Amino acid sequence: MGRFEGKSVLVTGGAHGIGRASALRFASEGASVAIVDLRVEESERVSEECSAAGGRGRAYRADVADADEVAALVARIVDELGGIDVLHSNAGRLSAGTIQEVTLEEWNRIFAVNVTGMYLVVRAVVPVMQSRGGGAIVTTGSVSGLFGEPALVAYTASKAAVINLTRQLAIDFASTGIRVNSVCPGWVDTGFNDPQFAHDHMSADDVAVAIERTVPMQRQGTPEEIAAAVAFLASDDASYITGQTLVVDGGLLCHT
Repeated sequence: MGRFEGKSVLVTGGAHGIGRASALRFASEGASVAIVDLRVEESERVSEECSAAGGRGRAYRADVADADEVAALVARIVDELGGIDVLHSNAGRLSAGTIQEVTLEEWNRIFAVNVTGMYLVVRAVVPVMQSRGGGAIVTTGSVSGLFGEPALVAYTASKAAVINLTRQLAIDFASTGIRVNSVCPGWVDTGFNDPQFAHDHMSADDVAVAIERTVPMQRQGTPEEIAAAVAFLASDDASYITGQTLVVDGGLLCHT
């Protein structure tokens, strides 16, 4: 449809799963996409896929939890792509465990990636967007940030922080033309939830039964379905939407 023709988009955690699907969706609608991830080879492949999809892709390596790396990353993207119109802050980490099982080191790393990483990237990108008269930021939350889940103490806490950080950013920057919204996926078939399944000793059959029991649509979502929601929130079709949490979960929260 070309909604992002001539736009520059930054996607963190863009080498796989939802991030990859998001990058490809933006590229298919005409964007130049900066794919940021620690996995260089995968990022390069996604970059090539973006170019083949009709946009332009460029891969970058950076740890979103490192302030110096983030500052250098954003400066380089601005230099090479001319600016940043859209940010999909998607980089995330999940590990399973109760508060007694999760180590302090792992707790800190999850918050470093999921929350501090988002803070650092948004902090670096906002002045770029303001200089261009505005922009759109979409964060990746989770339904896990909206209710408690067994043995996901660090992840659920971090995603709750992401959701409220999104609301706060929307309030702070609405007057400068920057919209900030969050997409909250439910079960998505990417492998991201594998640590949870392993912790709970769930086989593929167990997972299928759990989904059938808890998701009214009786299936997992696809990365492409989440990417469609991200693209909507980032587009001018959502021009009067900010500070919102868009749940994409096949009806899971209605059932819970």
